[in-house]
Amino acid sequence: MDLILIRHPKTVVPDGVCYGSSDVEPHPDHLARDAARIAPVLPKDARITASPQQRAQRLAAHFGTPETDPRLVEMDFGAWEMQRWDALPRAEIDSWADDMTGYTPPGGESLGAVAARVIDWWQDQPREGTLVAVAHGGPWRCLAAHLLGIPTEHSIRMEIEWGGRALFRISDHGAQLRGWNLF
Repeated sequence: MDLILIRHPKTVVPDGVCYGSSDVEPHPDHLARDAARIAPVLPKDARITASPQQRAQRLAAHFGTPETDPRLVEMDFGAWEMQRWDALPRAEIDSWADDMTGYTPPGGESLGAVAARVIDWWQDQPREGTLVAVAHGGPWRCLAAHLLGIPTEHSIRMEIEWGGRALFRISDHGAQLRGWNLF
């Protein structure tokens, strides 16, 4: 089977603001550009699924009628949501940097929790045909790390661009990365 992971378009949120579980809109220009660029290269018979957050849903709708799954939402940053990164308490940011997988922002969730729920989603997927999944950078980095046998704490190094695609070929022998940040 082929697994195509797509990150949502750039959003209307100003640069430097922390958002994850906040349901923010995709930037209309980026949405139109990414949809026009991606739709023609996707298999017509692919199954489409997406995060229920509108920045993913609105892109996925250009590819067909997506299923939604709450396990694909972006990380919940709790009290950090919609705050400027440079205004967050330095000690909290340092604690997060020291333990990316285990640290939980106040009122939020840890990267380890994100990884657990997206891996749970993946384990429920049939291994046939092509699956196109539109969601967010955090869950996709966690899933990619899992598929490739990389520790979750190293997934932060696997940047996937706005509207970027990752392609995996899944077989009985495991996952093979066929492309990252495809445009």
